[in-house]
Amino acid sequence: MRSVVVIAFLLVSAVVFGQRATIKWDRSTIQMGEQATLRIRIKKPPKKVQHHPLEGEISCGMRSDSSSLTVDGKLEITRPFADTTYSKANEQIWEGVYTVTAWDTGVYVMPVLSVGLSDTTLNLQAPDLKVGFTKQPLADELQEMTAELPDEPSWLETYWWLVFIPLAVVIVLLIRRRNTVKAVKQLSLKQRTQIAIDALKKQAYWKQGKINEHYIEFSFLLRSFLSARYELNLTERTTYETMVLLTKKDIPEDTLRKIKSLLQESDMVKFAKGLPDAEETELSLLRFEELVVELSPLDIVE
Repeated sequence: MRSVVVIAFLLVSAVVFGQRATIKWDRSTIQMGEQATLRIRIKKPPKKVQHHPLEGEISCGMRSDSSSLTVDGKLEITRPFADTTYSKANEQIWEGVYTVTAWDTGVYVMPVLSVGLSDTTLNLQAPDLKVGFTKQPLADELQEMTAELPDEPSWLETYWWLVFIPLAVVIVLLIRRRNTVKAVKQLSLKQRTQIAIDALKKQAYWKQGKINEHYIEFSFLLRSFLSARYELNLTERTTYETMVLLTKKDIPEDTLRKIKSLLQESDMVKFAKGLPDAEETELSLLRFEELVVELSPLDIVE
């Protein structure tokens, strides 16, 4: 009888704390180098909430979209952890905030974060965070899209926001007086891709006997770069489908052969269990870098 009571108490406690605690990202998908905010919220918190914040980097599991294989990944903490307690709808809420970014593409799996409430510890698992070259998938010629045209709105429905422009101008001027906003330079596709290639080189999976893991990441980076460069969806495409789509773009034949060669090298390892040596693997990375330079617009120095 006593054991039944204990089990019932634990089940009820889990439900109660589950309703009180939430952990979520402000967005599920970001672009490489873009910031994401993770919020931990506790409703009706005790007087003292304990959480030992992570600093510098967060070690995560990471996988590519096209594979369930998990490798080591890191999220960079761009702002120190901050927490506060406030009241909303007559209810006290404790909130802790992490602001992070990532310099490699993939799906990041956060570690469990612990929050102490009096004599209870909550272990919270954040949703996965997807980091890519582009914010959202782009459509291509192989995808069929349908849409219904809405009724034409009235002038007032379309331009109602003009009423608020004077107010918005005043608010912006007041904010500028109080804060100095530091402009953040947007990284080009070429720069983002080079950062990702450098991270793959640093991992050096082929030196650890993980040649398959290397080429899974290599193929994903190459397809992501081509997707962003030519506004296509290539990350889930076969090599044949990828080349069919790319031949419709204004790409020289010689460049198409280089792309096909790199894709086929990845396929040989991933599907035919090929084992290129270290020299061949490093050479494929060099050819990838040369391809990125070849397909990228010239950088203009301002």
